[in-house]
Amino acid sequence: MYKPILEIDLCKLKENARVEKTILAKHGIDVMAVNKVFDGCIETAKAVLDGGIDVIAESRTYNLKKLKDALNCKTCLLRSPCLSEISDVVKYADISLNSEKQVIQSLSDEAVKQQKVHQVLLMVDMGDLREGIWFENIDEIIDMVKLILALPGIELYGLGTNFNCYGTVLPTVKNGVDFLHIARKVEQTCSIKVRYLSAGNCTSYHLLDKNIWPEGLNHIRIGGLHEFGIEYVEMKYLDEFHHSNKPVGKACSNIYKLYAQIIELNSKPTVPVGELGVDAFLNSKTFIDHGTRKRALLAFGRQDVPAENCTPINDSITILGQTSDHTIVDIEDVPNTLRVGDVIGFELDYTALLMACQASGVDKRFIY
Repeated sequence: MYKPILEIDLCKLKENARVEKTILAKHGIDVMAVNKVFDGCIETAKAVLDGGIDVIAESRTYNLKKLKDALNCKTCLLRSPCLSEISDVVKYADISLNSEKQVIQSLSDEAVKQQKVHQVLLMVDMGDLREGIWFENIDEIIDMVKLILALPGIELYGLGTNFNCYGTVLPTVKNGVDFLHIARKVEQTCSIKVRYLSAGNCTSYHLLDKNIWPEGLNHIRIGGLHEFGIEYVEMKYLDEFHHSNKPVGKACSNIYKLYAQIIELNSKPTVPVGELGVDAFLNSKTFIDHGTRKRALLAFGRQDVPAENCTPINDSITILGQTSDHTIVDIEDVPNTLRVGDVIGFELDYTALLMACQASGVDKRFIY
């Protein structure tokens, strides 16, 4: 082992998918599992499929290709397609999120060419200012639905919206009901029944937890719930919103660990000696003098996983900082003797997991 190792507990991931599927089904809500944090990892996608969720969503078409080739599962492209990738989108994605007329027309043309039916989740922007037709432009939404219904090779999977990713807009009863009203207007005008009303991501789960989920919203696109066993909860205090993480049912946590090898051990001062400038990332720093303390250099750096998103498993270890290739930790208070070649473990948050899965310098190890 010379690369850091990301350990993923597939048993816990599978169980969380099962718990998630069961909870949502009780409320009449279908779910697609977002696998994008794992960068198209086949093993994590299979664990979620084994847990009972039957649609895997990714934001990169090349990752959907990996999943189709390996698992032949139903897939969804989470990011609106580029015109230059339409052929691959139709080939490897059963569903895609869309809001552009030209892209939808191209999907239709390509689906006819490939003799396939591609499903479109038409996105409506309810205020978060990312993808989708603006919610006030109801005539534009209706016209786009009519286009989808008229074009060959494609069909309407449903209407979707998203919250909290760019504009930090929280999913609420009001914007959920407003989204529902838009769908009902579409149904009335187009004389159809919209199969799925996809009401956001895992940040929407708190509405279910509080028993205030708007009835009629029947679909959700989720990653964080099965990936970490928690929901993101908003709490209103003095008109300010704060977020916390709350366990969901009997879902498992502590699914991921990063292990890195010690490559140097020494005792050094806690304040640098000499005139200070900026670090490798052009940040100035302030140091507090704690005397001379024992420290370890680890074989991973910021180009692998950012240290501020890691927590040492051993709480007597403190992260001091990082360069691109090194992570420096204080081990003065560790009761057992550490040696060069030993490994130190960390728990990861979402950002660290995302970076670790993307990094070519991090190997994966799975617990089955």
